[in-house]
Amino acid sequence: MIERAELPIESLVVDPMQSREQPWTGDDIDQQLVAAIEADGLYNDLIVRPLDAVEMGVTTETTDTVDDGRAVAIDDEGAGSGSNQSVVAAEDLYAIVAGSRRYYAALEAGYETLPCKILQADDLNAAWTSLLENTDRRELSEQEIAQQLNLIYQLIRPGSTDGSGEATDTPLDGGLDIEESHFETDEEALAYIAERYLGRSDESAIDHIQEHLQTAALPPVLQSLFKNPEERTATERTALENYGIDTRATLGSGEGKSGTSRAVVALHDTLESELETDSLDPVDAVLETVGSLRFEEMSELELRQSLREFRKDISTALDSESATEQREAFSETLQRHTEELQELHEEIEPNRPFKRVDLQGPETQRHSRWHVQAMCSRGADTHTELARELYLERLETLADERGWE
Repeated sequence: MIERAELPIESLVVDPMQSREQPWTGDDIDQQLVAAIEADGLYNDLIVRPLDAVEMGVTTETTDTVDDGRAVAIDDEGAGSGSNQSVVAAEDLYAIVAGSRRYYAALEAGYETLPCKILQADDLNAAWTSLLENTDRRELSEQEIAQQLNLIYQLIRPGSTDGSGEATDTPLDGGLDIEESHFETDEEALAYIAERYLGRSDESAIDHIQEHLQTAALPPVLQSLFKNPEERTATERTALENYGIDTRATLGSGEGKSGTSRAVVALHDTLESELETDSLDPVDAVLETVGSLRFEEMSELELRQSLREFRKDISTALDSESATEQREAFSETLQRHTEELQELHEEIEPNRPFKRVDLQGPETQRHSRWHVQAMCSRGADTHTELARELYLERLETLADERGWE
């Protein structure tokens, strides 16, 4: 049963099971939420659970901090994190499962109490509630979805033991100590996640979940490619800018279904396995590749195919034991692919009628050239005008051929 209550703001902390990696930065988008709450109030309740149900990640001694290092904001009377002298009994504390941004915005807006729905949930159910609530609201990036599914996987994955009964198997992220497994095999755990998240547990659904887990295992700066721009740290933004990557953009569909992360994971794995330790850093090499091969008007499909083709070539080009030769091979291969893509975009892009088709396919390239030639020969001013003319001509031809009246 879900209870609804107005809870004092000092009784709330952010749940370590919630989906947002960085729930509040105070940037322009966050300030827009503050302004909206000041003007219109809170339309949706926060979802919370009693703090004593939280098994890991939150201290019960104070509402100031959680053990992941994030400061919990308090109102002006508290004078900031670290100076809050109010004491709240542990049984009166609640962890925010969903609604952390609204919580921080309400703090800045001067709220003293917040409307909350109180769940009775363990860590696993809290993690699911946070993921599903935020994905329903379309508020999570592909990276956040991957991290949350990885957290759920760690909570339920099987662990081997050393005979003492304690888990010794290291999870993907290695951050949680799971005393007891919910499933006997990885396959069962993955099938459970797929069924609950995607509504099916066939092979393709399990592959989809595994791809999310692989994204979550990428080095943090590569994961930042799939974050929403406002969620990136200053260090991540600098790293992307150093390789010419537009920090205003994000890779992926936002729903974890784009497949671009799969191409980035595959490229990173190839470079990590093929490169000598003193030749190139795999992370830097991936960032340089993305920065070089991604053009402003490029669709996700085009980028994905470009990364795959580059990975195919580079795996052959790196077949050398010399670090110097590997660095040269990488630079030459990347430059060649970049020049070919640039030439292709310069030839087709100015007159390209459809922005999201695959430029790499020879059929598309040929049809695009014909389209441009047809526009010039007919003096058509727009793509729509040309399409209408061709459509009517084709109808008239079919009518003549088949005797339509």
